[in-house]
Amino acid sequence: MGKWPLVSIVVLNYNGKHHLKNCLDSLLRTKYPNFEIILVDNCSSDNSVEFVKENYPQVKIVRLSKNIYTCGGYMAGVLVARGKYVAILNNDIEVDENWLMPLVEALERMPWVAAADAKYRNFFARDRFDDSAAAGRWVDYFGNNYTRGVNEVDCGQYNKPVYITGVLTLFRRDILLSIGGFDLSYIFGYEDIDVAWRLYLAGYKVLYVPQSVIYHKSGATTRSKHGACRPKPEFYYLNKRNRLITIIKNFSILNMLRALFVTYFEYFFLSWYLFLTQNSVYGLAVVKAMVYPIRHTRKIMVKRAFVQYLRKVPDKIIMRYMVPYSGLIWDLLSNYIRKNTFKLKHNV
Repeated sequence: MGKWPLVSIVVLNYNGKHHLKNCLDSLLRTKYPNFEIILVDNCSSDNSVEFVKENYPQVKIVRLSKNIYTCGGYMAGVLVARGKYVAILNNDIEVDENWLMPLVEALERMPWVAAADAKYRNFFARDRFDDSAAAGRWVDYFGNNYTRGVNEVDCGQYNKPVYITGVLTLFRRDILLSIGGFDLSYIFGYEDIDVAWRLYLAGYKVLYVPQSVIYHKSGATTRSKHGACRPKPEFYYLNKRNRLITIIKNFSILNMLRALFVTYFEYFFLSWYLFLTQNSVYGLAVVKAMVYPIRHTRKIMVKRAFVQYLRKVPDKIIMRYMVPYSGLIWDLLSNYIRKNTFKLKHNV
């Protein structure tokens, strides 16, 4: 126990009683000698807390009097955690019994690494990668989120540790708090990109550790049904809005302006596409996201001032760990090329 540092495992829950048995049972099978489990309940109404109290007395419960959403729930768990390291998990996961040791070993061995992410596979198709985390997450030069290996069969093609720019599994607690923790205004979405970016700005790195495996029920809480192509409109809006906030907070002035120009260009055409394809609810969500930074410029600039105060590393260094572009235009071109290649093969 003295050799292995304490890890606080924070599980966020909101009306997820049906997920909790599988999640907590797998966590309790973790082959690591020194950890605590903290369930942060966002004012559930489905007797989740009573279920955990009755069946898992070893789990510490933080019962919130109101729903403070994803980022608020994460921070509530981080603040009560006692460990040197804090793991952040949602209730719709199942961990491999050996998931934690490789993450802790990586951070113990590499003091310049402030956080580490696991390999995320699909809960329902265990040999495939998840479609939201998968084999490492990056951000491109324009704030787009890029996830490697989405829905691919895991054949070991991504079994090398690499530096990434999105993280939500294991953190050094003291460093996470020193950069301000999770931004509560985000509510949901892009909090992993924002935190990782700030860690890089503060001079640290973030690592993908493929030896750590977690199974995820992707979209269980954000989509109306399993397999839906888009999240619910409210989550869609937050993702689009938070991308803009992340760009404004974290980039230097010139790179910020360039990224905002490209993002607003994408959002303009995306909103028209959604309106023309009878997805007006999502079109309005994009428009609302575009307007938000204009209406809340002062509030966002205050946050930017704090983030830039943390800066020890210039953009050109951080951009080495980003991808050049993975946005809407690339998706459209990729789909067009894929469709036309398929036609060409079948016409030969």
